[in-house]
Amino acid sequence: MTIKKRVVGSSNDKPITRGNKNTQTPKNGKQSIWTEVSRHIMTGISYMIPVLIMGGLIGAFSQIIPYVILGIDPSLSITDALATGEFVGFNETLLKLADIMSSFGFTLFGFAIPIFAAYTANSIGGKTALISGFIGGYVANNPIGRLEIVDGAWQSVPPVPSGFLGGIIIAFAVGYFVKWLNEKIQVSHNWLAFKSTFLIPLLAALFTLIAMIYIVTPIGGALNNGIKSVLESAGKTGEMVYAVILSATTAFDLGGPVNKAAGFVATAFTIEKTLPITARVLAIVTPSIGLGLSTIIDRKLVGRRVYDKQFYQAGKTSIFLAFMGISEGAIPFALERPGFVIPLYVICSVIGSTTAVILGAVQWFPESAIWAWPLIDGIIPYIIGLAIGSILIAVINVFYRNRLIEKGKLQVF
Repeated sequence: MTIKKRVVGSSNDKPITRGNKNTQTPKNGKQSIWTEVSRHIMTGISYMIPVLIMGGLIGAFSQIIPYVILGIDPSLSITDALATGEFVGFNETLLKLADIMSSFGFTLFGFAIPIFAAYTANSIGGKTALISGFIGGYVANNPIGRLEIVDGAWQSVPPVPSGFLGGIIIAFAVGYFVKWLNEKIQVSHNWLAFKSTFLIPLLAALFTLIAMIYIVTPIGGALNNGIKSVLESAGKTGEMVYAVILSATTAFDLGGPVNKAAGFVATAFTIEKTLPITARVLAIVTPSIGLGLSTIIDRKLVGRRVYDKQFYQAGKTSIFLAFMGISEGAIPFALERPGFVIPLYVICSVIGSTTAVILGAVQWFPESAIWAWPLIDGIIPYIIGLAIGSILIAVINVFYRNRLIEKGKLQVF
């Protein structure tokens, strides 16, 4: 009997591949890089969404109790309402509960960016990167003060937070740093526990410390201070210029440091009755309504889902939170594809806000929740501007994502 031998490596051997065409690495490598980045970001977002939903709903209900159920004047805080002495018994208990829910809900918001950064870093560098990612995300929201001489004495000066952009930067930086360490530091089996539980976590934590204090936070602070200066100068040059800059900076980072700088300047002008705050209150909610709306109308516009399933609940929550005056519900959408989504909602927020101002909407009270609408002078122009900005965001984003799907650059699960 003759046995035919198969020569390995001969020209007759053909590799067996599995998967569809979307899993193939393109020749230029660009799609594979973006696919990898998107996968890491989506991992972080998937863990962050439940935190935003929990915090947002609890925070929203804390506002519904006093301003909707009890009918308190929106200009009064919960503390001021209790101080009036008008609320006793069960109503007093409700107000105290609302105050606790407010603190708890907005504390949960503070964990959204740390959790996103932690699990994004974990997706890149493994579990040894998770804690450093969390630390970096926490410091992005709560920067560490640096000792400086102020008035002849050493004082700890708190810098400006870098917000969710800082969270993205540190998540990828520490994730790939830990991945590199794992590849470069090779030890024997007996030292593996030392490497994974002590050496790499220590080096990652030190890397995070240096990156956040000396690179990420200073950049965020410089950006914030620059925007604040622009806002202050713009406020003196005309209402429309002020409205454009105020709405753009308010929408930009969805409650982050740039938004807060805009709020600081806008509140000062409003209190002094110099310029109204109309553009800001519209820009707070327009991105959240628009991006949430895009998850509702996508199948009607293009006949298919253009988001992963988890975004559809996030979209409904984003709209609900917007009517409560909370912008953070849009953060998952901004983080998933920031290069397109952030410029889109900034531009559309400017269009919607300036449309409302041109048509005659005026608001002096610094609150964007729906129960403050009776305080607006020109509610119809206000709603028109809000609708224009939100619908533009939704429609453009749906068609953009559908185009990416058709080109094979976006996969929806």
